[in-house]
Amino acid sequence: MLWRKLMRDVLENKAAYLACLVVISIGLMVYTSLNLTADNLWQAKENFYREYGFPDGFATVQGISDAEIRRLTALPGVARMEGRIVQDVRVIFPGREESAFLRLVTVGLSQETQISKVKHLAGLPLDPHRPGVWVDSQFLAANELEIGGEISVIIGGRKVFLEIRGQAQSPEYVYPMRTAQDLFPDPRSFGIAYLPLPVMRSLAGESVQFNQLIFQLEPAFSYQDVESLLEPRLERFGLVALYPAKDQVSNFILNQELSSTEATANVMPLLFLAVGAVILYILLKRIIEQQRGQIGTLRSFGYGSREIQAHYLSYPLIIGLAGGLLGSLSGLWLSFPMTAMYQTFFHLPELRGRVTFDYVLFALLLSVGFALLAGYFGSRQAMRLSPAEAMRPPAPLSGRHIQLERWNWFWHSLTVQGKMATRNLFRHRQRSLFTFVGIMFCFSMIAVTGYFNNIISVMIFEQMTKVQTHDIKINFAAPLAAESARRELLNLPGIKRVEVMLEAPATLKHGWRERDTVIIGLGRDAELFNLFDQDGRRVLPPEGGLILSSQLAEALEAKEGTIITLESALLRGDTVSLPVHSIIPQYMGINAYMDKDALNRVLRQGELATSALLVAEEEALPLITEKYREASQVATLENRQQLLDNFNEMMATYGFTVWILAVFAFITGFAVIYSFSIVALAERKRELASLRVLGMTTGEVSQILTFEQWLLALAAILAGIPFTMYLIGLMAQAMGSDLFTLPLIFEPNSFIIAFVGTVCFILLAQWTLLRQIRRFSLVEALKERD
Repeated sequence: MLWRKLMRDVLENKAAYLACLVVISIGLMVYTSLNLTADNLWQAKENFYREYGFPDGFATVQGISDAEIRRLTALPGVARMEGRIVQDVRVIFPGREESAFLRLVTVGLSQETQISKVKHLAGLPLDPHRPGVWVDSQFLAANELEIGGEISVIIGGRKVFLEIRGQAQSPEYVYPMRTAQDLFPDPRSFGIAYLPLPVMRSLAGESVQFNQLIFQLEPAFSYQDVESLLEPRLERFGLVALYPAKDQVSNFILNQELSSTEATANVMPLLFLAVGAVILYILLKRIIEQQRGQIGTLRSFGYGSREIQAHYLSYPLIIGLAGGLLGSLSGLWLSFPMTAMYQTFFHLPELRGRVTFDYVLFALLLSVGFALLAGYFGSRQAMRLSPAEAMRPPAPLSGRHIQLERWNWFWHSLTVQGKMATRNLFRHRQRSLFTFVGIMFCFSMIAVTGYFNNIISVMIFEQMTKVQTHDIKINFAAPLAAESARRELLNLPGIKRVEVMLEAPATLKHGWRERDTVIIGLGRDAELFNLFDQDGRRVLPPEGGLILSSQLAEALEAKEGTIITLESALLRGDTVSLPVHSIIPQYMGINAYMDKDALNRVLRQGELATSALLVAEEEALPLITEKYREASQVATLENRQQLLDNFNEMMATYGFTVWILAVFAFITGFAVIYSFSIVALAERKRELASLRVLGMTTGEVSQILTFEQWLLALAAILAGIPFTMYLIGLMAQAMGSDLFTLPLIFEPNSFIIAFVGTVCFILLAQWTLLRQIRRFSLVEALKERD
């Protein structure tokens, strides 16, 4: 009998239960899909690293011999150390103006004893007597190259042809980026190539030395133990950077993505489950209030309070099981396309979707747990009712004046329906609070989705149109005399403006805190690379002192006036103390800035430049690229428009993810508002029918409910604005890194879309309520409770 009653009650309230089911299902879909995707990433990473090795530490130097490497290997804590040559070279594609680069990395012919091995995916072995390379498969596919073909590159100022002997992949380049400003891998313009050391020396010169070291640690030693021994010894070899495995760019980004995905998977579903639990709690509480007479009858027939509570707990149990099953299975399905999406960014050979039911089972337990918890608190009232008490209807709520009635200007402006609705809001505080929170949740979720849709565009716009306003950046192969380089470039036809920069790797220290970074020296009259403060005002590089990016200042716990110690390989063991002049926001990278002349004086290297920024007429850009494409003194050419096009192309993939989040946000928002509206109507069905009998029209009766909703919605939307800003701040802080900082932007369009979406959901819910009010059977509604 109780099971038949349960099914009848669920069918009578199917709309509200369905909305609750949708909310729970979406939450568990997010939980299952993100956790499975993170597991796929983690397992593929661990397998790849374990099988092919990943160094414990890295060092970049200007040049070191094999004999010196053997001496360093004898240091305490260093188990093994290897040297290799790493060089970025320009790739020449006939008929293509866009720049493309390959990073050449030397590997041993016998990889069994190497610290970091290369996975040979296809093709022929490397030959030390033939200029051939293994290239990563993404670069080959993006540029329509095939094994057995040739690729033309510029090495040492001359064009050479390399045979593509196969495809390969290294654990160190799972996320291959040429510079930190790239944000996303672009296989069309940058790839990794592996070649034997003899081939590299035959191409770059027999005198070329190792410029990168990788090492493994003894089991009892940490990286910090070895760093203090290695750093002073490497400085005489032109130490550029020394860092542990966790700071290696590819590994850092992969670990950060894993942490971010796992955090989202564990936090976001709790919000959905909490909202679903609140809906279940209100539904169950309303049903028990309506069925007091039935509960009294069941108690008089001998059913115990625990049996009755178990009966009412079966309502949320069914919803929890159905929502958990639907959400977890749909999440299992969604994990496959999400894993495939990650394959476009992370080059892990074994990254693929897997069918595992561990998270499906845990999602079911999580769903049932939340549902039963909500059901327990919602059904406690049924256990406390004695048969005689349950047979009587509940005592009506006491009527008294509310605080708003003292605001005469407001109260007298309300209609009769408005006054009734306002009093009802304050007499049912719990229901009003839940509705308020539900609408605020809906508004904030849509607004946060809009924020994610805006941030990348804003980051690109700020960097490419306000900070960097040049057309081409030329990076020199080695520092050049600044003035002579500027004059040569300025004499080119079509050049409008030339500015040279000095970029110096350095370690900044404040107390025990330190951070490796690049100090960018700018001219005081610079217009092609601009710095802005938090208020958008332009900041000029000071004659003495540093400008720090906000992320760098936070890492060093520095503020304006703080004295920073500067160390650099160019100082040959000396240190310089400089004050912090100002702190500026920076969305991409983590840098310090100085006046170029002041930086030259600090480094005591003369008037040098490492790169130049050019503004030129449009027709001159291809000529400049062609002129310096094979120049030995030019390392790379960066076309700002090409970088911008690459960003926009990557935004298509990112935008797909944002659209999925937007769909979830809109579905959940409507389900929340609709379910609360249905519950409010069911709770007041008898009251509204009485008003109809007393002479009110359907429209006048519906005005009571709509006025309540609009009053709550207005307050919830206003509260949702600071709540959204708080959520955005938390997300920006959690997802930021040294490579990029998420800006705290509050674009009006995000809040406008959230406002319009919330209003549309409320209007749709009210339209549904009006239809149900018109279908009221006044006789049935006014009958005494069974």
